[in-house]
Amino acid sequence: MAKKIILLLALIFLTAANAEAAEENDLPFDTLAVAYPPAENEILALIKMKSDGKLGFMVAAKDLDSIGLFPCTRANYEFYLKKDAAGGYPPFISVMVVPRAQRGQVDENLGDWDEDVHIIPIYALFDFKDGQIICEKPFFSASGLNPSHYQGKIQNPNYERLIEVFMTNMPRLHEIVESKGIALP
Repeated sequence: MAKKIILLLALIFLTAANAEAAEENDLPFDTLAVAYPPAENEILALIKMKSDGKLGFMVAAKDLDSIGLFPCTRANYEFYLKKDAAGGYPPFISVMVVPRAQRGQVDENLGDWDEDVHIIPIYALFDFKDGQIICEKPFFSASGLNPSHYQGKIQNPNYERLIEVFMTNMPRLHEIVESKGIALP
């Protein structure tokens, strides 16, 4: 059931993002907050579906021909705010949905597929210093959607970049969400 919901959201987001003539009001979602880094060649957006009010994160970079979608969960939103008992940061564990992905590429056997939608579990190590997230590559994944171990390295540079854009822009998105007074569940 969750897989179907994620896939439906991914397809709606991609269709809306690619509609060249669409006015913002015609999109099936509202953009609540957008983090643009100084170079403005990538974004992390908090979006809300008009149909049911569900929230999600959409990530994109100008030099990539794809977008990544992440569920809007408290764990995803606050992944860098909590330390473990040893004083370090636990790994970022989530799922990324990549609509219009192409089979036959590296990482094809990671995660799961529904036609041309690639759903990839992610395990990423990082550090948080001086207000910035420092990603430790490689990122890891596994086959299937509920892995007990993440032993496959994510090798697709587009996927790596989407994950990195999500992680490194989250502190800035927090600032924007708080400045706008947006309450998240």
